[in-house]
Amino acid sequence: MRTKIKTKKNIQLTDEELLRFNKHILLNDIDIEGQALLKDKHVILIGLGGLGSPLAYYLASSGIGQITLVDDDIIDMTNLQRQILYSVDDIGKRKVDIAKLKMHKLNPEIIINVISERLISNSEINYFYGTDLIIDATDNFETRSLINKISIDNKVPLIMGAAIKFSGQIIVFRNDLPDQPCYNCLYENVSESDACVDSGVFAALTGVVGSMQASECIKVLLDIGERLESRLLTIDLKNNDFRIIKLNKDKQCKVCNVNK
Repeated sequence: MRTKIKTKKNIQLTDEELLRFNKHILLNDIDIEGQALLKDKHVILIGLGGLGSPLAYYLASSGIGQITLVDDDIIDMTNLQRQILYSVDDIGKRKVDIAKLKMHKLNPEIIINVISERLISNSEINYFYGTDLIIDATDNFETRSLINKISIDNKVPLIMGAAIKFSGQIIVFRNDLPDQPCYNCLYENVSESDACVDSGVFAALTGVVGSMQASECIKVLLDIGERLESRLLTIDLKNNDFRIIKLNKDKQCKVCNVNK
């Protein structure tokens, strides 16, 4: 018979989970209560490319109880240089299906929902309701702006990451709190032509950025440590240059100041 340990919120961990997450539980900042809290959380991950690949693995292995994956892409050969979720055998298959399969192999106890569609302005987005946190691992400004608005409308924290050439960025937007800057306070009226979507990407960079997004996710959910809330971390892996820039709210922002 399984032994179950109850936390203050009456969330339970089984013997198997106590063993699986032993190294987390040994951390005073997490402990049994924190690990049980992660089990009760629902995170939406949008984008299963270079950033989404390490994110998917770490969200699953860390014990996030429910994860919704959103991506409409099909795996091709060019993905394999940096998208470590996939192998040659996966070419031609849907990313959400392969991601779910491999995440369940890593941790079969979690709930994984898959949405194989592109997020557009008129999308049916009921799956955002009731989520605890949104992670943006997409690669275009239009989608990021839409995700930001959804995050604001639903009052859910948002973690964004980006990677291009040797440069990466990570930031946490507390769209669940009042008077905090949003994505459009940082980037407004940026065209897709400015995104350099056809530029190269250093493979290891996506691993660094994606892993840090996963780290920020767990820290926000558990309210531990120094977090990149309203602080933009810029990474230059070519020159090993890491900088943090404080972001202030734009009082003229057309997105987060609406209806105020």
